[in-house]
Formats: sequence, structure tokens, C-alpha cells
Amino acid sequence: MARLLGGKGNVVVLRYQEGSASTAHREQGFLDAIKAHPGVTVVSANQYAGATTESAFATSESLLAAQKAGSGGVAGVFAPNESTTFGMLLALRKAGLAGKVHLVGFDASSKLVDALGTGEIDALVVQDPFRIGELAVKTMAQVLRGEAVDKRIDTGAKLVTKANLAQPEIATLLHPDLKKWLGE
Repeated sequence: MARLLGGKGNVVVLRYQEGSASTAHREQGFLDAIKAHPGVTVVSANQYAGATTESAFATSESLLAAQKAGSGGVAGVFAPNESTTFGMLLALRKAGLAGKVHLVGFDASSKLVDALGTGEIDALVVQDPFRIGELAVKTMAQVLRGEAVDKRIDTGAKLVTKANLAQPEIATLLHPDLKKWLGE
């Protein structure tokens, strides 16, 4: 985000839902990392979108209006999951700010990847569900065998942008060949 903003500007974090540990960690990670850029100011980090795209859209509209995004009060937005990212995208579109206010989201869906391709979303942080599943099964087997396991296991994540969208590794991550897994 700091690179997108050239090291300065106001940003908002659209939080997901209170009590969601994984997204709370993503939100805090963003806030911790952005502190290293004194020219970037977090003007809102206390608005929760809720679990649906609809509630995220409504919260996003209110947040953008409150921060005067239409007159330049917001330069960037971080959203920690698919529903918050899509809800914010819809609000930015409605306000005529999609592609003008930088949007970095987490997770991927076809609609988010399409918006990445058109420049309405700047970046998506994407995990590999196959890798997560593989590591979960391996770790579970280790535990069942009484072996020690790491307290924290990094399953990895990729930053997907319009520039790397066509790279084979990214394309496979976004569009896995499910036929081989589903026996089709």
C-alpha cells in the first residue's frame, strides 16, 4: 500500500468481524507494517463490515462518506477477506472511485480477479488452499505419531497484481485444475 501511495496519503482498514482471529491478525499485520511509513496515515481502523458482502457494502459506503473519499480524503483501502474486499469494491464503484482509490484485498474470487485485471483492485493477497490442506494433514499425522510440530506453520501467501496475473504460478493458484482432484 505504501508503494502504491508513493509513501504518503490517508488509508482506511475495513475490518471483517469481531472475534475472527485470522482476519484480526491480517488487519493487525497491515497496521503494524504501515507504521513503518510515517507519510501514510490510517484515518480509520475501527469499522467492522460483518460477514456478508451486503453488510460490507453498507459499511463501506458509510466509511467512504465519513472520510470524504470523494474529495480526496482516502487514498487507499485494505480489506482482510473476500466479502470485505468485494463490498468495498462495490462501494468504490458506486462512488465513482474504483481505480482511483487504491484497494488491496485478501482472498480471491472470479469477481475480484476480474477487478484486478481492470485496475479497480491493485492487489490481492492469496493463499494456496491445496498447500494449507497438505500441511494440515501432514501436521495432524505428526501429532498422531507423537512427533513434535512447529508452534506456527507458515502456509505461504502470494501478492497478486495485474502485472503478475498471467504468470503460470499465479494463474495456477487462481485457477487450479480441479479435474484431476475431482476425477473428472
